[in-house]
Amino acid sequence: MKTYNEIKLAQELIRFPTIKTEDRGIMKFLSKKLSAIGFRCTIIKSKGTGPKPALNLYARYGKSKPHIMYLGHTDVVANLNNWKLPPFKAVVSKGYLNGRGAQDMKGGIACWISAVSNFIKNNKFNGSISIIISADEETTGYGCPAVMKYLRKKSEKIDFSLVGEPSSNKSVGDEIRIGRRGSMNGVITVYGKSGHSAFYGSYINPCTALAKIIAKLKSSPLDNGTKYMPPSNLEFTKMNVDNLSENVVPQSASAKFNVRFNTKYKSSALKKKLNKIINAVAKKQKCKTKIEYKVSGEAFYTEPNKDIHMVKKVVKKVTKLTPKLNCRGGTSDSRFLGSIPRLELGLRNNSIHQVNERTSISDLKKLTLIYTKILDNYFK
Repeated sequence: MKTYNEIKLAQELIRFPTIKTEDRGIMKFLSKKLSAIGFRCTIIKSKGTGPKPALNLYARYGKSKPHIMYLGHTDVVANLNNWKLPPFKAVVSKGYLNGRGAQDMKGGIACWISAVSNFIKNNKFNGSISIIISADEETTGYGCPAVMKYLRKKSEKIDFSLVGEPSSNKSVGDEIRIGRRGSMNGVITVYGKSGHSAFYGSYINPCTALAKIIAKLKSSPLDNGTKYMPPSNLEFTKMNVDNLSENVVPQSASAKFNVRFNTKYKSSALKKKLNKIINAVAKKQKCKTKIEYKVSGEAFYTEPNKDIHMVKKVVKKVTKLTPKLNCRGGTSDSRFLGSIPRLELGLRNNSIHQVNERTSISDLKKLTLIYTKILDNYFK
């Protein structure tokens, strides 16, 4: 039975320049590696960023319960200029593996596959191990839902999932994500009545109304937070007034905003609350509004269960640290897993999306050991 070294495998993965949803042969490569240790692999297509479909991977070892699944992604962000070392050469230097995806998250995938290959070689166990690798976590987000749709059709049941996003902060394992806040973007367009600014009373200024709406939204706390999530927060990110003349009141004004919300809200309820605030101010200003929303993901979390407590104990035993459970960060593919109990545990995130992304060799080895111990304990 083959086993894989996490350093070598991470280097091999980084050398595939998988920007956006470009495959470059990486799913075929992973399928070959996983098939060699007994996995049944299926490539599942989804919508890509270009004319070609994105390729996603589902691989499973075993047929019985319990069933643990690992979720990762092979796509990386661009930001490729001014690197000290080539971003796709995967150079090991001075104790670090350098390259785009070293932390986010090809390094984590390599650690998991290395841990699984050693576990399968050295253990006879009852249960199943599966892996989902999506091609577009950083972009479109269609890959993981496509795989989940495939699994529902096959009536596959997953008992617990470990998401390999780089959740760690100052050292590997110091933080574990047990959920994520929801994210929703919005556009408010306020319609007034244009006119010459010298003739007060002949116009209705949408800029004034928009300013009051912004002030009201920013001064109205949405909630007080939850045990694991901070208070929901709304931030305006862009304002626009299409007006070429300084002495003319415009017909309309607009603003864009983003809300990061906790599990006290579903996006539908949050929309109603925001609409009520916006429309109340607009009515007083005698303006009409158009409000558009786009939901990137709902808020979710897994109540700490026996598996999460087990992972905490494993991390503490390996690192001598007690990991903090939280729901920090933006969105991830974890939001597509529905009711599957899950957590996120991966490498540190101190250089993700940055120029000169890298991870220490010691971090890779430590995470591989953590993953191996998790498998040992899960299948006891």
